[in-house]
Amino acid sequence: MSSVGLFNRRVRGFRVVEVVGLGILLTLVTSVYLAKTFAGRERQEISRIEQQIQDEASRKRLLEAEVAHLEQPRRIEQLAMMMQLKPIAPDHEITEDALIDVARRRDLPRGPVTATPVAPEALIADEPQPVPDDTSTPPQISGEALR
Repeated sequence: MSSVGLFNRRVRGFRVVEVVGLGILLTLVTSVYLAKTFAGRERQEISRIEQQIQDEASRKRLLEAEVAHLEQPRRIEQLAMMMQLKPIAPDHEITEDALIDVARRRDLPRGPVTATPVAPEALIADEPQPVPDDTSTPPQISGEALR
């Protein structure tokens, strides 16, 4: 059978070439539809992950701003003054290398440690008093500073 005969041959009123062409066309349409559907799902997943990244970045910036506020030297100095803390005496300072020797020389208690009961009134008296900077809210960050 020649190639011309193949193009002219008919099956149930349709030429073979038309049937084959229709099959290829349906296969291409189906594969393009499936590819677009999978690409759309991937695009949605990518946009969801990008939104999560942006949310985490803004949360990170807020936490960094809070840390910067909490680490202000003036605030720490006020807290130290309210708690009546004093600078470390020079004879209590030690280098990192000497810490092991200090730990070896120190006599640790050998027996079991027992807790002594504390009255509830003593616990209330020991509550820390709020520092003026603690009661104020941290500085608000505008939306432009977050970007």
